[in-house]
Amino acid sequence: MNNFINPQITKQIIIGTKSQSRRKLIHDLNLSFKFQSANIDERKVKNINNKKYDALKIAEAKANHLSSRYKNKIIITFDTTILFRNKTVYKCDNEKGCAQLLKNFNNRTHVLYTGMVFMINNKIIKKSLSQTKINFKRNSNQSIQSYVNKNFPKIKSAVGCYNIEGPAKKFFENIEGSFYNIIGLDIIKFLKSLKSI
Repeated sequence: MNNFINPQITKQIIIGTKSQSRRKLIHDLNLSFKFQSANIDERKVKNINNKKYDALKIAEAKANHLSSRYKNKIIITFDTTILFRNKTVYKCDNEKGCAQLLKNFNNRTHVLYTGMVFMINNKIIKKSLSQTKINFKRNSNQSIQSYVNKNFPKIKSAVGCYNIEGPAKKFFENIEGSFYNIIGLDIIKFLKSLKSI
């Protein structure tokens, strides 16, 4: 896979993510990059207005933060948001809130967006937004609570309080769009963007 892109470009890239799911996807592609977390307060990003573009705005804020620190490096950042009932869903920091969110998803559809930004010296060179519609089955409160009790340390950092690659897949009726987008990285768009720079 490393032959897919110019190795000199690879050395110039910093992937701005602390998501272990994203990092694993990229490692599985046999691509070697430097990873750096972009530690910003996502709730303080300006112009967040419960729209699908919130994911891109937050990804851009992360990229600006890292690009200011790493001059002449290509910074690639991501952010995943969920739009549900016309509101942007954030991560939950307690089990009760997490369980309630999953119960709210029951027998309904929510839309997950992942924004991806390529930036160098605080200038965007490429960006994209991927969308996946997710339909939940009608799940019992007991199964949801059991899932949260067993998996909270892993899912508290996941938007929507689930990891589709784990036991949460039993909650899903179907999805429309990229499976990998739900994990946090639209692989096809990512690889196309890498090839084009």
